[in-house]
Amino acid sequence: MERPDAGNTDRPVLVQWVSPDSPEPPAHYHPKTETFKTLEGQLTVVRDGEPIQLDPGESLTVEPGHEHTFRNDTNEIVAFRAELPSIRMVKGLYTAWGLAHKRGRDEGGNFPGPGPVESLVIAADLYDETVMTMVPQSVQRVLWATTERIARLSGATGITDVYLDASFWNRHVEQPELESPEDVTC
Repeated sequence: MERPDAGNTDRPVLVQWVSPDSPEPPAHYHPKTETFKTLEGQLTVVRDGEPIQLDPGESLTVEPGHEHTFRNDTNEIVAFRAELPSIRMVKGLYTAWGLAHKRGRDEGGNFPGPGPVESLVIAADLYDETVMTMVPQSVQRVLWATTERIARLSGATGITDVYLDASFWNRHVEQPELESPEDVTC
């Protein structure tokens, strides 16, 4: 991950590896752009319901307010670079992924992601810059006003820096390497 300096307006850049069995993140949108660039394999970005395949070297910028997600539709690991809206978004992703790995695999061998209560609290922490679209906004607001408060009182924390520590990932996930590290920059 490349982090912007404090006070710098540049956005964080994150290189992500997505295995064939990785779950697709929930569809969402941001008030800022998000740019994806495939480094290895073929990444599928779904923008406004339309899947777009990106081969190595190809990129796509999703404009503000457009619903999107990404996934791996292949049988190989996909590596891509994402220029994200903010460092808080990065922390939200690391928290969701960390909770998924902490929970472990389900009966099918997949990582199910954070639980519903954890997801709700993370979504509440990201609301002003990442809006999940799977549940209507009005329902989300009611859930945050009620369930989210109860969840926090019972110990749910939402975004946490615990999962930004590389030692967690080194203990829980095999760390792949890019075939061409020089391809990380755009």
